[in-house]
Amino acid sequence: MKFNLSNPAGFTQSMLLISAFAFLSASCSTLEPKREAMSEEEICAQLHGIIDAHPNEFVGYKENKRFTRRMTIWDATVSFPEADDCQVWEWSDGLDNYFCEWKADDINGAKADFQKAEGILKRCLGPQWTHQTNTTTSGGEHTRFSKEGSKTIVSIRYFKDEYWQTALYIGDKSNVNTPLQ
Repeated sequence: MKFNLSNPAGFTQSMLLISAFAFLSASCSTLEPKREAMSEEEICAQLHGIIDAHPNEFVGYKENKRFTRRMTIWDATVSFPEADDCQVWEWSDGLDNYFCEWKADDINGAKADFQKAEGILKRCLGPQWTHQTNTTTSGGEHTRFSKEGSKTIVSIRYFKDEYWQTALYIGDKSNVNTPLQ
């Protein structure tokens, strides 16, 4: 493309065309829309809504049902905007849980995600939810929140499986008793 600086209208038209092309290219380069930043108050409201939905199999938080050999999986509403993926799992034994995952480049990234999420959970759940923290076999940490009289557990952990990650779990106590990575 040839620019004629002596013709301001032609130059402006060329720049608008280039700008429009650059904008469209950038807009099409991402597959997922960017999530809006959420305040801690909004995150807490989402979190309490998900906890309250647990006894009713997370109705209102599920979409795009898929089947696997051991469970049924739905895409789920993301309660923590930094999470890469959230799903609702229905296990073959009939128990359901809400699960979110943050992928990290290394242990430091996973630990930072864990600490941020753990702090939000502590503030959102308040003193009526007790918590206990343990280490995982891969060198991470696991904090489990429980509330007297509730069958629902809220769990946050960071660990290494194939890669370092942080995982949020909301669901039945019995599903949290699997070995920790």
